[in-house]
Amino acid sequence: MKLFAISTVAVGILIAGPVGAQTAIQAGLWETNDKTALEGVQPMPATSRQQCLKASEAELERLLFPSPEEIAKHGCKYDGALKQPGVLQSSLSCPPADTAPGVDAKSEITFTQTSYEGLGQLLVKDKSGTTLKGTSTLSGKRVGDCPA
Repeated sequence: MKLFAISTVAVGILIAGPVGAQTAIQAGLWETNDKTALEGVQPMPATSRQQCLKASEAELERLLFPSPEEIAKHGCKYDGALKQPGVLQSSLSCPPADTAPGVDAKSEITFTQTSYEGLGQLLVKDKSGTTLKGTSTLSGKRVGDCPA
């Protein structure tokens, strides 16, 4: 059960804030959705959140990944590149820590200026060596302008 709680935190790290490739999207209010399943673990509820992107931060990575500062703080490594226009392939690798397991995640996201959808593959490993495999279904859409 403890690994489940830690895994939930690790998955949350994957779905947080920015990084940086040429993935411009439209600024405004976005609604994002994630459904993650880990093998051998009770199904986790889908998560949905809204995030306001200003024009200066309107990149797909801002909706999907932690900030570069957070990535560095946790000793993680991010790699992302356009596979073709409108398709981002990325990977994020974070070592295990005292309070959170390590995670290796790969994703392929298809996106437009106002929406995205894709799949992610996860490998979560705690310091004792316990490993869980999982998948994430990711989607999001622009729902309007940011509140004033």
